[in-house]
Amino acid sequence: SSGINADWPLRPGEELPSAAEIDEVLKHLALEHLGATEETWRDAPLRDLETKFKVLTQCIGGLGRDIPSSQLVYLESVSDVIKYYQTPVQQPKYIELRPQSLPLNVKIMMESIKKPLEQS
Repeated sequence: SSGINADWPLRPGEELPSAAEIDEVLKHLALEHLGATEETWRDAPLRDLETKFKVLTQCIGGLGRDIPSSQLVYLESVSDVIKYYQTPVQQPKYIELRPQSLPLNVKIMMESIKKPLEQS
């Protein structure tokens, strides 16, 4: 569970769900699909792949925030999913990209260049 990483960038128009939204959606799913109780729903394990797929698919739909496939292996319980959704997202800073890691035909321009319209 320690490999959870929510640094996956947000898609345009995508927002982070609130803690109340996360709890509401996951509690409902844990009670419905995982046989959890009101007291144990946060600790409910995602045991088999079919149930995990069903719960996470409905979670993504309910919260409107995707989970990248690289993170699925780390989500072993409802508390892991809560931790994923509560982890702040860091949007990439293009200035931090090292020029030597870019292909030769790619350049990052920090300011847009607008050419004046030619009038005839």
